[in-house]
Amino acid sequence: MAGEAAGGRRVFVSTLPAGPGERRLALAVVLASLAIFLSAVPFAKVPLGQVWPFIPIYQSALVVNDLITAVLLFGQFGFLRSRALLVLAGGYLFTAFMAVSHMLTFPGLFGPTGLLGAGPQSTAWLFMFWHGGFPLCVIAYALLKSDTRDIDGPAGRAGVAIASAIATIVAVVCGLTLLATAGQHALPAIMRGNQYTAVMLSVVSTTWVLSLLALVILWRRRPHAVLDLWLMVVMSAWVFDIALAAVLNAGRFDLGFYAGRIYGLLAASFVLMVLLLENGKLYARLVQSTAEAEAANRAKSDFLSRMSHELRTPLNGIIGFSQLLELDSLTPEQRESVEHIQKGGRHLLALINEVLDIARIEAGAISISLEPVLVTDVVRSALDLVRPQAHARRITLVDAVAGDDHVTADRQRLQQVLLNLLSNAVKYNRDDGRVEVSCTNADSGSIRLAIRDTGRGIAPGMLERLYTPFERLGADRSGVEGTGLGLALSRRLVEAMHGTLHVESTVGEGTTFAVELPSAAGRPAVVAGANGGPPSAATPKTFGTLLYIEDNPANLRLVERIVSYRPGLTLLSAMQGSRGLELARDHQPRAIVLDLHLPDLDGTEVLARLRGDPRTRDIPVVIVSADATPGQVTRLLAQGADAYLTKPLDVSDFLALLDRLFNRMATPCVTTT
Repeated sequence: MAGEAAGGRRVFVSTLPAGPGERRLALAVVLASLAIFLSAVPFAKVPLGQVWPFIPIYQSALVVNDLITAVLLFGQFGFLRSRALLVLAGGYLFTAFMAVSHMLTFPGLFGPTGLLGAGPQSTAWLFMFWHGGFPLCVIAYALLKSDTRDIDGPAGRAGVAIASAIATIVAVVCGLTLLATAGQHALPAIMRGNQYTAVMLSVVSTTWVLSLLALVILWRRRPHAVLDLWLMVVMSAWVFDIALAAVLNAGRFDLGFYAGRIYGLLAASFVLMVLLLENGKLYARLVQSTAEAEAANRAKSDFLSRMSHELRTPLNGIIGFSQLLELDSLTPEQRESVEHIQKGGRHLLALINEVLDIARIEAGAISISLEPVLVTDVVRSALDLVRPQAHARRITLVDAVAGDDHVTADRQRLQQVLLNLLSNAVKYNRDDGRVEVSCTNADSGSIRLAIRDTGRGIAPGMLERLYTPFERLGADRSGVEGTGLGLALSRRLVEAMHGTLHVESTVGEGTTFAVELPSAAGRPAVVAGANGGPPSAATPKTFGTLLYIEDNPANLRLVERIVSYRPGLTLLSAMQGSRGLELARDHQPRAIVLDLHLPDLDGTEVLARLRGDPRTRDIPVVIVSADATPGQVTRLLAQGADAYLTKPLDVSDFLALLDRLFNRMATPCVTTT
């Protein structure tokens, strides 16, 4: 994360190192400004006409430039939290506000002596305060550049710092304006009409020295960022501005007066132009990054789909044929061998499912449907599933959840999390132990579900590795089965439901896992239960023709064996999509089982043609695929599939589905994963 933060910081002009190109451009601007300045110096005292619109036009442009620059710099401070940037942004805000006071008090512009109670010295002194204050801010910026005590913390603290800076600048500007107007008699006279007095030379020299000092300090504080480089250009123009407008000229409305203010406007524009160009580049990078992220997400989704297919397809044959063997008459040794095959296959399937679930969460491809869920309902469902496992080890399950509390969660995903935590609490418990599930109200309107066991506990030094994928903390040597992914997946699922997962453990006493989820005031939606239990090995009521479109010989053979347990079924098979369409039109089967990956036509195209042909439109189509991604399932069901089964097939579920379809028991949009 630190590397990412550092990389993010280097995209700003305030942190991006100045390259040779930026240095050459800045030097060219300074040399051009110097050439124009030197050509104007001999004519600085030449009197010109009093062009009154020039003052409000120039001052208004200056105010707008400096305000936009201050806002952009405050924005960068909000990200970088640099004290130096906060001071510099305040400096630009100071010049904007001082330009307003200067314009309002200018004699003869809005009133004979100016507004705000101004006198003959007010405007000149405001010019001096203005042109002395900004270099001081630049000096402070240069000195604070290497200060590592950045303002850390949440966004609120940055907002407080910005608000405090703005309030300070407003107070300083009001104080200086008050001093230059109401307190002008306490200041020495530096103007006599439109001409300068002798005192002006010492006052303006101080201001000029401050600008030169700011330029020197900026130059010496290396390495230079792009912003530093252009601030040096600004201070160079600032020196030319003061020289022409207050040192080398004779007074107001001569050539130096006008030329100096033009330099001031240019000085205000340099940093603004650089910041605006930077914002344009950042926006272009953002658009490019968004497009790349979308492409990466599409690639991840394609990868997940392909991996799901490639990993599940061979398991379909392993688990399917082992289930069929269980239905045959076997010797005890043979049955034990089949159980080992199934055990290994289901372990690998669980591993694949958990890896794919974690990958889906990271890719943003997992489907989470948040709704009010009754806590007692989901807890008791999970307890029922682990009860046989607990009974085998004489572990007592205690349900201490009562009441009608609801949480905002995805019911299926919450049950998946609870089932994993309860299964771990049983697996890693001692014989004759105890597992207790409780529910309490937590802080901030959350519900806390706690699962406490009486196992051996987890050492404090191992807790930080608990959620590391494939990390089993030595349990792999104990003979206890597991993949090392359950807790990592559970934590990601809980976070996807806007909750948190905590753990507390005491060695020798046990472990408590706590899931905190937002409380929900409403009632949960009705969740349909399973459509009956697994069928018996033979159901003679099922009659008709079944068409199976599949190009994998092992999968074809598996379905042939499964269908043999329904003597009333006739199986037709096709290894190509086009051939399957012909058989569907000619034989009018009662149902079609369709694989998605076919050599000639994609399964989705076959489904579309079946639904588009009046002769096959009403034939139920069951999709059988190794692609278990939620988006794929939803899309195929929306395109007209009656059911979607994922490989490896569960023989009992598959037979139950065939029984329902062939006996006209409507079960639309059935999905088994």
